[in-house]
Amino acid sequence: MRERVHDLKRAGRLWVACCPFHEERTPSFKVDPTRGTWRCYGACAEGGDQISFVERHDGLEFWDALQLLADRTGVELPRRGGPRTDQREEARPGYELLERVAKLYAEALRSREGEAARRYLQERGLNERSIAEFQLGWAPAAGSAVVDLARAQGIPFEDCEATGLARKNDRGRTYDFFRGRLMIPIRDLEGRVVGFGGRKLDDGNDGPKYVNTPDTDFFHKGRLVYGLDRALREVRRARHLVLVEGYTDVIAAHQAGLPIVGAVLGTSTTEDHAGLVRRTGARRISLVFDGDDAGSKAAARALRGLLPLDVTIDVVVLPQGTDPCDLLVRQGAPAFLSHLEHARDWFDFLCDGLQGLHGAELSRAVDGVLELLALIKRPVHRADLFKSFAARVGLPEEVLRAQWRESPAMRREAERARQRARDEREAAREAAGALEEAAGTIVPRDPVLEKSFAGLAGAILMDDSLVPLVRPHVEDCPDQELKRILEVVLELYEDSEALIDPNTVMTALGAHPARRRVVPLFEHAGTAESPRILLEGELRFLRERKAERRKNFLLERIAELEGLIRTGTETELVEAAEQEIGELLREVSGLMSPPARASV
Repeated sequence: MRERVHDLKRAGRLWVACCPFHEERTPSFKVDPTRGTWRCYGACAEGGDQISFVERHDGLEFWDALQLLADRTGVELPRRGGPRTDQREEARPGYELLERVAKLYAEALRSREGEAARRYLQERGLNERSIAEFQLGWAPAAGSAVVDLARAQGIPFEDCEATGLARKNDRGRTYDFFRGRLMIPIRDLEGRVVGFGGRKLDDGNDGPKYVNTPDTDFFHKGRLVYGLDRALREVRRARHLVLVEGYTDVIAAHQAGLPIVGAVLGTSTTEDHAGLVRRTGARRISLVFDGDDAGSKAAARALRGLLPLDVTIDVVVLPQGTDPCDLLVRQGAPAFLSHLEHARDWFDFLCDGLQGLHGAELSRAVDGVLELLALIKRPVHRADLFKSFAARVGLPEEVLRAQWRESPAMRREAERARQRARDEREAAREAAGALEEAAGTIVPRDPVLEKSFAGLAGAILMDDSLVPLVRPHVEDCPDQELKRILEVVLELYEDSEALIDPNTVMTALGAHPARRRVVPLFEHAGTAESPRILLEGELRFLRERKAERRKNFLLERIAELEGLIRTGTETELVEAAEQEIGELLREVSGLMSPPARASV
């Protein structure tokens, strides 16, 4: 918790801080190390255990948070199944083909035709071990290696097309997508080959220097960080991720003993990239790019998807004409680490880039910085940076705010806001139509009843001896999350060895969304005079509520029978109705009598 909440301070047996999930001046966030729980007593009113905190703070799903913590503590998690199993089985042939082709290219690199590629790698300073570990290869220039492999092994050509490995021209001729290029397999976070990067070795004009696999169901450039599968464990340990631009930069870093380096494949970072970074648990991100104008622009592009993250971001721009691979190969890890130690804060880096600019050029550059500042999520942080930016460029804040309102980013945001409003109005109309259509079938929420069951759940979390008294009421719980919590406590109670407390219940709930409510229920129950008194009050309410509903049902039935008597002509039916009314009135009378004091 202290790694993520830096102002956490001891206060008696608890640790307190301002909540990391909303803006506040007075600390309302409390951590109980004895119980292993946390709770926000302010606007969030949420709480949980370590797993739920990592879920919320790092924006992870339950299993990703669990895996992150397992990696930090050296625990090997068992493989699990899930709802995506069928999809994975469907995609398996594609992944298997990509892996086979990666081996095919690696073998071709060792052939006579691959000699030029081997020489290039040697000149870049990459050794045989690195070449083998990253499975570098060569795509034969003939352009039929993959097609021939598929034909020989009975692989449908459709699989080759689906993975982006081969194509078919207008005359029906099939051919490999990659031809005569150094091949770099690109793997996802699970270590599966999903595509390739191909580098041309000569300086001719027949095509770009680098070509990636086209977008497929397996490969999306904006959702991948090259080398992150190999770097993940060390990044989670060090809490530090270094992002570079090129494949060879990553390979050289790992070769030099710096396994916290990945690459964003020469593209602007996206929300998907940010999601991958959150899954690593990194609290510091360093952007290291070539020492030229293109490198500076690449660093600015890389900030786009990362600034919404609540992490420290710094930038290293290497000396002119130097790229990370050259630096690592020629001077080794110490020189690279020295640059990291002197990295500049991302905001200082952006402001430095405005020096010497005037007129329209300065205006365009200011637009770029304002667009990035708009990505900062916390209003206080954004306002502070805005004020600092005005001071750095020597312009009044009012002028910058006017420029901000007219900037392309704000115009796009305004259009997105208008579109969201249109979408919300349309959704509201559709919902109103659906509601009208379903009238009479919708059961309205009953907050008072849900609150009563929340009290029952909190009471038995604090005192498991009360569980038998709650058992008869569980099926009547209208809130499915509360009902699941009650069911779990009942299941644990059946196991006489199990200790019932918030942590045990959250562990038993696993990924169920109800786990986020366990600690708030427990803490709220702790404000009552005692769990037993809380339980007595809620059970009394439930009994009275049930009696009231039964009474209303009986009165409605009596009214129906009285109507039948008034309009009935058959003597037997009238007599039967009168007899039923007498029985119902006796039951109603019993319900309306003052009940004897319940024994709990």
